[in-house]
Amino acid sequence: MPTLDQVKLEAIFALFKGEPGTRKSTAALSFPTPQYWISTDKKMESLILPGKAWGVDFKQIDYDDFSDWDSPRRKLEQLQLNCRYKTIVIDSITSIGDAINRQVMRVKSGTTTKEGGEKGMRVGGIPVNTIEDYKAEASAFSEMIAIQKDIYARYNTNIILIGHVVGERQAKETGQITHAARIIITGGKAISGKIAAYSSEIYHFNIKGSIDVSKPPEYGLFTVHTGDDFARTALPLPTEIIFGDKPLYDNWIKPAISRLTTEKPITKL
Repeated sequence: MPTLDQVKLEAIFALFKGEPGTRKSTAALSFPTPQYWISTDKKMESLILPGKAWGVDFKQIDYDDFSDWDSPRRKLEQLQLNCRYKTIVIDSITSIGDAINRQVMRVKSGTTTKEGGEKGMRVGGIPVNTIEDYKAEASAFSEMIAIQKDIYARYNTNIILIGHVVGERQAKETGQITHAARIIITGGKAISGKIAAYSSEIYHFNIKGSIDVSKPPEYGLFTVHTGDDFARTALPLPTEIIFGDKPLYDNWIKPAISRLTTEKPITKL
């Protein structure tokens, strides 16, 4: 039975969330190499500009573009047995949810009922997911998290999940909720809360506009719940970080890990 003094903090299991274009993927690129990216957003070209500005060795950035769930699952299972990467990035859980649901539709469309008819619901001739299908998405995400947790613990690999947010959680007619926070976009709503629950670091990425439109906006993130957007950290980080064009890991995450691991316990009087 391990005790808390045996816990080593050498990597983080993080959820980077926010609206599109808030530099979530750019921030992930600043983490230690070699890196492996599960790319279901298929926009790796967006990393070239910041990568060149920071002097990133692109030969240390491996990735695969995926359009289904079985292929990234097999890749994660391989990494579970042997992982040389310091950082693994899922970009993004939003599009991987779409990939899962597309796979379910393809399988259903390729099967027939006993009567010889085609399985699955169609609207205007287009296959659509049913409520029952989202159980498959929830199961796939649960499996993904379990495998990643094992890689994280076994190899001290940084795991970064990138997600997009939308809307607000509405209060029920019979009562009120404590916080009305935007939720992560996946196919089904229930799984988004589970993904966040397993992440020890949750950063909400944001843009601060300037009154002077000739000046660029300020890119930053929150590490605490703002009321509108949830976030949390187990590291000694400021509540808000304005990172702009600076690498997030070297300037904030790495120093915070170092402070936490070297800080002496508080002595009781």
